[in-house]
Formats: sequence, C-alpha cells, structure tokens
Amino acid sequence: MTITGIIAEYNPFHRGHAYHLARARRLTGTDYLIVVMSGNYVQRGVPAMFDKFTRARAALSAGADLVLELPLCCSTGSAEYFSRGAVDLLAQTGIVTDLCFGSECGDLSPLEEAACLLLEEPEEYRGILQDSLRRGRSYPEARAAALGAYLTHLPNSVLASPNNLLGIEYLKALNTCGAAIRPHTIPREGGGYHDLSMAKEQFASAGAIRRELILKEGRFTDPVLRQLPNPELYSAYYGKPPITEDAFSLLLLQKLRSIQGEPLSAFFDVPEELSNRIWNRLDEFTSFGGFAELLKTRNLTRTAVNRALLHILLDIRGYQPATHLKVLGLRRDATQLLTLLSMHGTLPLLTGLSGSGLPEHAFYADRLYESVRSLLHRQPFQNEHRQKLLIV
Repeated sequence: MTITGIIAEYNPFHRGHAYHLARARRLTGTDYLIVVMSGNYVQRGVPAMFDKFTRARAALSAGADLVLELPLCCSTGSAEYFSRGAVDLLAQTGIVTDLCFGSECGDLSPLEEAACLLLEEPEEYRGILQDSLRRGRSYPEARAAALGAYLTHLPNSVLASPNNLLGIEYLKALNTCGAAIRPHTIPREGGGYHDLSMAKEQFASAGAIRRELILKEGRFTDPVLRQLPNPELYSAYYGKPPITEDAFSLLLLQKLRSIQGEPLSAFFDVPEELSNRIWNRLDEFTSFGGFAELLKTRNLTRTAVNRALLHILLDIRGYQPATHLKVLGLRRDATQLLTLLSMHGTLPLLTGLSGSGLPEHAFYADRLYESVRSLLHRQPFQNEHRQKLLIV
C-alpha cells in the first residue's frame, strides 16, 4: 500500500493546493493522502487567518484523505523546526511511504545536493557562512549566499526560492530521522510564494489572498472566490474582520508588561539581542505588527521577530516533538486509516480532546485563538473539547 504525506498550512486552502494534491496522487499512485497541517498558528509567527477545522475541511473536500495537526512549536518554528516536526510526525505514523512537496525548480537532484551539504557543513562552507553573517546579513540571506558560493554549478534561483529552501529542509529531516519515506517534488504553478498578484489566469498565492481580504476588510471579492475550490466552506468568515496578529496586540502587551525586565531567553527562539530590544523599546508598543516592525534589524527578519513575540505570548519555551497523532478530520471512505494508525503508529492516536488526558496548558494557545476569533467575529466560543471528529 502506498500512503503519501503532504506538509501544509492551507491558510487558506486554494486552487493551487488542490492542484498539488491531485498531482501528488497521480505522481505517487497513492492509495491515501495524509496531510500534516499547522493548527491555529502558522510558520510566519502569526495566527492563522482561518481556524484549523475550516482549513482541514477544505483540504478533505478537495482530495486529502486525513489531516493530522502539526504540534504548535513546529507550526510556529523556523523552516528547520517546521520541517523536522512535520517529517517526524509522518514517520511516527508508521504507514506513510512517500512525501510529496512543491518547489520552484521541480527537480529533486539540486535540492538533495544542497541538503547533503547542509547536513555535512564542510569547513569551507562554514567559513563562507560566517563571513556573510559578519557582513551583517540575516541568517537566511547568509546561508543562501554560502550555498550559492559553494554550489557554484547550481543557479542562484534554486538556492534562494522559498519553496526550494523548504524542500531542502524536508530532505534534511528525512535524512536525519532515517525513515524509509520516498521524496517527490512537484513544480509550483502560478503565483510565487511572495507574489501578491490576483490574476485570473493563474493560481494566486495564499499571501495574495490574505492581502486581498485584509485590503477589502474581510469581503470575499470575486478574485478571492475564484481562488477557492469550495468557497462556501468559508461562509462563517464572509464580511468578518480578518484574523491577524494585531487582533492579539493587547494580549501581547499585557504579557510583556507582566514579565517586564525578566530575561526572555527562556522562550523558544528569542535571542539575547532581541530580548534587549524588546525591553528597550516596549514603551513604543502600539500593536503586535507595529512592534515587530520596530524590532526587526538587518540580522533579525520581521518573520523571526514575529515568531519570537508569538512564542512569548503563547509561553512556548522550547522545541517539543509530537506526543500524539492528533486527527483533525478524515474522509468517510478513508476510515481504514484510523485502524492503520492505531496498529502501526508509534504515538497514541487522538481523535478528540474529551478524555485525552492532556494537561490543561496544552489547550491554552487554541483557547486564546478561539477567544479572539469569537470576540472579533461576534460569534459564540467554539469549545474544541465538545467538537466531534470532522468527517467529510
């Protein structure tokens, strides 16, 4: 039996994602597609614009067979932690045979070559990397420059494109965890990761869709609706203020004031330099996004700052691999997967929170998200403990 894993955020799930699922199914000849998806917070260090169950339902309605939730610290970690956590979770299922991811180049060979280099880190490469960092480049920029300088036969676009770089991290993680999972890559179609175009003739990026919704204050305009395979699944969000990091501004400020002066290095991915900047400039706080913009430097990207602030807010203090296989939803004709996961998975299978035995602090981040969403949208609080398993 072939079971293919997909790693995603789906914020929101759009036509490009549906294309990727269909291509992955054909490419691997898979019997089932299992998606590992970020929960209510995503890798850019911000809350997801759409809650995890809405996004899971959209994925299941468009071709995924089962959706597992990626642990919080992985969802909000750097590309390395995000990839490590997701690949490890796929390996822990005990049944995933293949991994299929999108990339700009659509070719595994150069990505595998770069992944091997990053795992070995030869002395010459490390020297180039350190020199780039001393010149004031951010770590992502310095690493891309070092890769390009060392792997001179590869085009710069291969080593600097966002999905290629994420693919390299997936391949590193596969190598490290030692799982017998076969990698495949599919060329990305349509708008690039940072492309904000909403052109009719192509797949728009998730970033472009989110930007359109923010600009139009939550109105699902025709350009947005064209990009969503099942737009009716998002009806609860029609005309509602988009959920962004700024909806969490007061919560973040309160958290920082409550621990003011304490060293922040105890929180996940908060370097000392950033800790000092936070305390030195706290009185200039006007919003979550505004503060992150204020704190970023040449060496600290806006995304890195976002992640650090979110980790402080959510009290994330370190990398923690998955402790269970948490199912967000599945297709009715794929219930066999639950049996297979129970038989072969190396972690407990969790299909609901009621009676899960998880500690109370494990629910804090999701309760905070749902509290903000319910107040922002003036809708009742949806208690995940009372939610039945999503079956489509």
